[in-house]
Amino acid sequence: MDPKLAAFLASWTWEPIILFGLTLAAGLYALGWWRLRRRGRVALPAWRAGCYAGGLAALAVALLSPVATYGSLFFFLHMIQHLLMMIVAAPLILLGAPLLPLLWSLPPGARREVGLLFVSGRPLHRVFHALTHPLVAGAIYLSTVAIWHVPAFYDAAQGRTLVHDLEHVMFLGAALLYWWPVVHPTGGRRRLSYALALPYLFVAMLEGNLLGALITFARAPLYPTYEQVPRVWGLSVMDDQQLGGLIMWIPGGTVYLIPMFVFLALLLGGEERAVEEAGSGSSAARRAG
Repeated sequence: MDPKLAAFLASWTWEPIILFGLTLAAGLYALGWWRLRRRGRVALPAWRAGCYAGGLAALAVALLSPVATYGSLFFFLHMIQHLLMMIVAAPLILLGAPLLPLLWSLPPGARREVGLLFVSGRPLHRVFHALTHPLVAGAIYLSTVAIWHVPAFYDAAQGRTLVHDLEHVMFLGAALLYWWPVVHPTGGRRRLSYALALPYLFVAMLEGNLLGALITFARAPLYPTYEQVPRVWGLSVMDDQQLGGLIMWIPGGTVYLIPMFVFLALLLGGEERAVEEAGSGSSAARRAG
């Protein structure tokens, strides 16, 4: 194996806080999921648990793998890291319907107390209801993505710093809020219909495409950080920047298209059934007449 590739593959970073957080999130979900099944409560299907596990795995790759380690040297890897957090991990975690199993992982007394905090009309419920309104969640998401790609803010978040941690917390938090109206974390009713989800997702896809295109076609390096780091693998600053822009532009945009096509198919399928039911009703009425 090429020594450079071997060094890359071996460069996992075992950050204790991140490892603890991911392990705790997985353990609590598994405990709650098991308790729900054991007591005959509403059991979440296995595919939801698989989605949740996939979301945590995407976070692990984004934050612990060579993608994170070499992200300080390569702009394109940093873009992959952000995309994994925002458009892979966040929706998969919510598809896992985590609120119910996480609640059931708690002892009975604490479960009741925490559950009461989210009862409709309580302050915490009102806060989350406001933050996950599509206009609010969309604005938070779009502004978070735009702000952290401004060169001054982007460069300030490089390295193992509190600003870097803040960037990641904001990315993941904004992404969870953004996907919440599309994928409700209890598996219940979504805030957006299929028809309204399409423009909601399209706006975010358009922002990513525009940012990706601007980065790809920039004629000079946008982020001084990558002019100062050692250039390895024979990839120049501009090649690295253009590759990162293309990744944000094309694969990033494609991920948004997946739920858009699903919602469009469901929307058209629902309309087709409605037409068929209306036709059947009309035929029955004519026969009765």
